[in-house]
Amino acid sequence: MNPQVQKNIEKIKQWLSQDVYPLWTEKGIDTKNGGFVESLTFTGEPMDVPRRAMVQSRQMYSFLTGARLGVIPQDVANEAVMNGARYLMTKFSDPSGAFIYSINPDGTPKSKNPDLYTQAFALFGLAQAYSVTPDPEIKKRAKELVKYLYRERKVKGGGFTELDEKGGVSYKSNPHMHMFESAIAWMQIDKDDEWKVLGHDLITLALNKFIDSKTHVLGEYFDEHWNHIMEDGAFVYEPGHQYEWAWLMSLYEDLTGKDLKAVRHKLYLLADKYGTSCIRKIAFDEMWSNYTPKLQSSRFWPQCERIKAAARLGTEAASDQKHIYAKGADEALETLFKFFETPMKGMWFDQLSASDTFSGTSAKASSLYHIVNAMEEYLNYRPKVN
Repeated sequence: MNPQVQKNIEKIKQWLSQDVYPLWTEKGIDTKNGGFVESLTFTGEPMDVPRRAMVQSRQMYSFLTGARLGVIPQDVANEAVMNGARYLMTKFSDPSGAFIYSINPDGTPKSKNPDLYTQAFALFGLAQAYSVTPDPEIKKRAKELVKYLYRERKVKGGGFTELDEKGGVSYKSNPHMHMFESAIAWMQIDKDDEWKVLGHDLITLALNKFIDSKTHVLGEYFDEHWNHIMEDGAFVYEPGHQYEWAWLMSLYEDLTGKDLKAVRHKLYLLADKYGTSCIRKIAFDEMWSNYTPKLQSSRFWPQCERIKAAARLGTEAASDQKHIYAKGADEALETLFKFFETPMKGMWFDQLSASDTFSGTSAKASSLYHIVNAMEEYLNYRPKVN
């Protein structure tokens, strides 16, 4: 194995086992009120702020991933997941079948908005719980959510509406990407055709509408007919989401046999060619469809998506292109670790500014899902990209 890759693997395992999981197991789980906390200060204390449903689901995934990697005991992970699932289903459920956006730490509703992003992650979280304990009630609740979406949120041209706090309707690819992720999570653990239908509907929408046939990049914002919203002849896309879609399509192809290889690699290579800075070793937050940066800042998560897409897709890349994927995974991991240089170990900054500075006083629990997902893929696949 490449000596640097071996060093990276050891560094990942040490950081997760010694710094991350001890802290987030002790401080990130609310043993009094239930569920997972929203964020920790850089002194390691839970913040008294509203809790999003999305965080509960992401932390359920994070703890299961930690157990798969052997950095926390399986029984600790399982208990955290099932506590999170009970908290999610009892505190965030709406009679419609949807899940509300957030609650206060005492369990009372904060925002009852059933935004699509929240629905995607609620479905994802229920899949994590079902993988631990295949309780029929968990599956039933998941199917109630899907029925709600097709009944109340379906768009004529495919997909679902996004809703804001004031009831405004918009059309975005990002929540559909996470809904696709959730369909895949259910397909991996349950044979019910309902997950296959959801997955098929979402990949069809992505291929036919989200990805622009001229530029081959995947846009973020649309009108009600799924036309890209343009500004001065260009639309917005995000390199991080290009990587993420490419990775998800790889999982979907493994499950269904649908040939998405050319599309996946096109998304990855375009993101890598135009959406990164080789000098700063970062993936930009936002781009215009003419391949110029819209924002030259860089949040932590696009680096995570670059890592996992590069590692997995790199194993099947042509021999003369493998170095592109290997470089992408290693470079993004190097950059990601810079986000971890916080006052207290086991935490992270959220964003690197355009002038390459970090700011902030707390770490969001929601970030761990991105981080451990990327690290698991690096550990499993990067050694195979030679």
